[in-house]
Amino acid sequence: MASSSSSSNLVRTYDVFLSFRGKDTRYTIVSHLYQALSLKGLFTFKDDKRIEVGHNISDRLLKAIKTSWFAVIIISANHATSTWCLEELRTIMELHKENKIEVVPIFYGVEPSDVRYQIGSFKAAFQKYDESLEMSDKVLKWRDALVQVSNLAGTHSSQCMDEAAMIAKVVGSISTRLRIIKPTEMMNFVGMDVHMDRLDPLLSMESEDEVRMIGIWGMGGIGKTTIAKCLYARFEHQYQACFMNVWENYNNEHGGGAKHLQMKLLSDITRDPDIKLWSAEAGYNDIKSRLGHTKVFLVLDGVDKLEQIDALAKEASWFGPGSRIIITTRDRGLLNACRVNNVHEVKCLDDKYALQIFKQSAFRGGIPHCDGFEHLSVRASQLAHGLPSALVAFGEHLSQKTTILEWKQELDTLEKSPHEDVQKILMTSYNGLDQRDKIVFLHVACLFNRGYLHHITTFFDNGDSRLNRLAAKSLVDITRDGSVNMHFLVVQTGREIVCQESGGRPFEQRFLWDTKEICSILEHNIGSAKLEGLALQMCEMTNRLPTRSTRNDITPMYNLKFLMFLGDTYSNLKLNGYGLSNKLKLLHWDFYPSTRLPINFRMDNLVEINLRNSKLVHLWNGPQWLHSLRRLYLSGSRNLTKLPDLSTAVNLEELITDGCRSLKRIQGSINGLNLRKLNMIQCDSLKGLLHVTLLHEINPSRRGRQKMIVTFSSTRETVAFPTDLSIDGKISIQLLGLSGNAEHLSFSTVQITHELMEVSHKTVTPLPMSDSDTYIFESLHIRRFKYNKDRTSLSCYSFSNFACLTKLKLINLNIQAIPDDIDQLQLLKTLDLSGNDFAYLPSTMRVLAKLKYLSLGNCRGLVALPQLTQLEMLILSDCVNLRSLLGLHVVEEHDTNCLLELWLDNCNNVQLLSESLSRFTKLTYLDLSRHDFVALPSSIKELSSLGTLFFNNCKKLKSIEELPLSIQYLYIHGCESLMNFSLSSNHSTKHLDLSHCFSLREKEHLTSMFFYDEHTQVVTPAFACLPRIGGSSSNDCQTQEKSQRIYLPRLAPKLLGFIVFVEIVCEEPLRLQFPAFPCKWNWEAGRVLRIDLKPNIYLSTNMKAEKAAPSHHLITIHVPFSMNNEDVRLQFQVHLLLPKESQIPHAKIRFEILPPFQINGPS
Repeated sequence: MASSSSSSNLVRTYDVFLSFRGKDTRYTIVSHLYQALSLKGLFTFKDDKRIEVGHNISDRLLKAIKTSWFAVIIISANHATSTWCLEELRTIMELHKENKIEVVPIFYGVEPSDVRYQIGSFKAAFQKYDESLEMSDKVLKWRDALVQVSNLAGTHSSQCMDEAAMIAKVVGSISTRLRIIKPTEMMNFVGMDVHMDRLDPLLSMESEDEVRMIGIWGMGGIGKTTIAKCLYARFEHQYQACFMNVWENYNNEHGGGAKHLQMKLLSDITRDPDIKLWSAEAGYNDIKSRLGHTKVFLVLDGVDKLEQIDALAKEASWFGPGSRIIITTRDRGLLNACRVNNVHEVKCLDDKYALQIFKQSAFRGGIPHCDGFEHLSVRASQLAHGLPSALVAFGEHLSQKTTILEWKQELDTLEKSPHEDVQKILMTSYNGLDQRDKIVFLHVACLFNRGYLHHITTFFDNGDSRLNRLAAKSLVDITRDGSVNMHFLVVQTGREIVCQESGGRPFEQRFLWDTKEICSILEHNIGSAKLEGLALQMCEMTNRLPTRSTRNDITPMYNLKFLMFLGDTYSNLKLNGYGLSNKLKLLHWDFYPSTRLPINFRMDNLVEINLRNSKLVHLWNGPQWLHSLRRLYLSGSRNLTKLPDLSTAVNLEELITDGCRSLKRIQGSINGLNLRKLNMIQCDSLKGLLHVTLLHEINPSRRGRQKMIVTFSSTRETVAFPTDLSIDGKISIQLLGLSGNAEHLSFSTVQITHELMEVSHKTVTPLPMSDSDTYIFESLHIRRFKYNKDRTSLSCYSFSNFACLTKLKLINLNIQAIPDDIDQLQLLKTLDLSGNDFAYLPSTMRVLAKLKYLSLGNCRGLVALPQLTQLEMLILSDCVNLRSLLGLHVVEEHDTNCLLELWLDNCNNVQLLSESLSRFTKLTYLDLSRHDFVALPSSIKELSSLGTLFFNNCKKLKSIEELPLSIQYLYIHGCESLMNFSLSSNHSTKHLDLSHCFSLREKEHLTSMFFYDEHTQVVTPAFACLPRIGGSSSNDCQTQEKSQRIYLPRLAPKLLGFIVFVEIVCEEPLRLQFPAFPCKWNWEAGRVLRIDLKPNIYLSTNMKAEKAAPSHHLITIHVPFSMNNEDVRLQFQVHLLLPKESQIPHAKIRFEILPPFQINGPS
């Protein structure tokens, strides 16, 4: 019963509900039974204030019944004389019939047959009830309830010689049954079913011939103990012996020695409190002798030392077949040391589950009592970032606050500093680190969160192993792409440690990250020699430091090792000659303001220099000792004319100069570098001089080792093959299978490549390659920036030597044919062949099982496609001669077409288009722009998964009807002949662009399609641009940004949202078009709702300005908003953001915001 779905959805309060006739039993069996249940630890409801008058039971009793696992019904001689008791019985039996409660009857001084047939003492009571016509309906239900309860297996007092023994039997039976059915309650923990599903295959409970050890691993407060308790409750009844030890509690009470642990284990399992052990070694033998043939379920919770596991479960042979040992820990290293291979990693909760847990802790019944708290609940749950213990702590803390203002104040505090309870949990992991690991932890928390693993490790001795230990202890997460991520609350905890070290004095901290505090220190020159790292977000600083100050320089902080000025804008910081510490390991200064680095700055310790978008002309003169330098980033430094002497940078791995448009010279010292990554794209001043040839060299003494040589003809210098290369210029490509000229080359190689690199100072003589040689390219991108049909074709005659490729882009290269051996690229996922001249693709491509993305845009000679059922995304834009899609969907019985996104814009020659589209049943995105059809392909209405659909500039299209209900984004810009358009009343469209569709009829009704649905009472974000004849706009402007504000004097008491109307007038030759997400809104100070509206604006080529007429468009924006009886003033401020290309002397853009329409909820 208790495992039923209906039962599992209930929130249980009581283990047992006692139903009895107080006059008969209150001071006899009921008092004894209640005491026995309580001593057993069963939470029991007993109504000590029963009046037992009237026909209806109270709401309090009804709730107690509904939230109890068991109802013990004590039926006595005078039970039927109380209509209250009969009504209570009826309620219980109805719930029992629905599998919502288990019933244990005790026939106390009566026989079940008397109850069943209402005879004996029951007869007189019912004769009285039968005389009342008003009670006839109830009497029938009472009789039925008595029959039901009498048919249940219960306890007869007449058959028990000893009442105490009878009570013990009843209590024991209930206790045993509860252990079986309560896992259903444990499963009610939010998200617990997901954990159970993932643990089931690890537990493999069906395997009875092995002992399994299962690890549950995750950060502190993630819910490991809760999961372990759920497993224990779920499986306890299936085992001969069970034991669960929570280390945190036990260590506090006993010190946690091995001998004490073993004595506790044996005492709990054998029920012998007098077990004594002379030593831990004796305990090993005793556990094995006593439990070696016993099937046990052992839970070791909160393990943080290897000796804890060794004391209780060092060997699987200590326990009988079928045993399961569950170990929960924050330290993956402990599990590895014990050879525990079955590990369940507990991740943070997603937003949906997190909000549920928070609400359960913050509100009775889990439901906020007004809309204002609903929004704040979302904010609070997001602050916990999915950590269950934080969600509970935040919820319990905020439950004590009664006003919205108090909630906001508390949430502001929680954003800045960790909650005490959460910090205590997370500090346990930090305290378990050794001193050097603690240092790395604090660096990540204060400076390097979300940085790259390879970069961070180079700043520390044994950085790899230290960061891996932090990951093993669940303090950081290292992603597959090498990013080091630390949970928000762990970051808070680490920063709080730094704050406490300095006694709350920021100028004495080891690390600084708070913009306000950094600005204060810089402004007043109060830096400390204790400071080791500083990370400043300059975009937050711009308005904090007074620009007139002459003291905005970098204060001499002599021990500073990490300096990070981050942002996308110039700062007003200045730099004096002594401003940079000679101990710096990292200098990261975006928009560096000086033309060179300080003369006296020594770079002996620098590991990374990152001066993105700087004003540098050159970095330094003369030699520098750069032995530690690994990375040099100078992207976007437009004034940089030359690279410095890098001859001493023997460990330099990455050199990035993309966008250094004044760079004219490549130093000869680049020849000796062992680079892994070189990026020199958009170095315009090199383009006339640069000639790059890629050759493949085989070292005769070490055959099979590869070396790529990049030769800069302007300097006669070469660079040994880097792992990653990106470069622009006049490039000559010489690779086995590919040769020709290009303007851009980039590639990256698999990770083993850097191990194969060799530095040679000798002249390179290219040798012929053998057929077995393979380029270790993971990605290869060769392109010309524009397509020209008259250019020389890149020769492409074999792919057999590129077997490692996962991404290949050969763009605008006029390739005439793709070789058949492309099927050798079995790892290929992405292929872009846009702007080439082939007519067909090889049929062998069908075997490229991993190929998901294919772009063939502007392949104007392409006629047909091979069978490519594995594709998920296909771009065929401007394939003007494409006639057939049939090859795509020649699907055999065992095949399924995977295509999700399809671009077919300007493909007017495709035959049987409707039939072809009908085969792609999984499509979510379809672009049919610039087609000549008059009516839609009929099969579109059958594409039930379609979410985004384009018909832009279909000049002949006259009608759009019967679209799939799934469409959310619909683009119909520039359909000049379109007359009829309709959406279903239950459409899902969130974005509709009908701009420049001025032939539309009945435009007025289009707006109503997006109004609030009074049946669902839901307002969702939505946007529509609709054509309009005439208008009320009166404000001309040609400024870069235009804004208007209107004031709403009175709001409805319960507001669900607004529909905002904005009229835009645009004069030809300018035209408007609205992409996805063309507007955003946010609240500003003073209850101002700011809406930023940013259309695409482009020049029309079909109409001269002097013949043009203004075009009017009405923009409709749904703004969801929740308000509950607050006296607020609200203003709308709409900003029209125009791109630079709209600044044309004879064209005008003007707009006006019209009064919003309020959407009100039920009164």
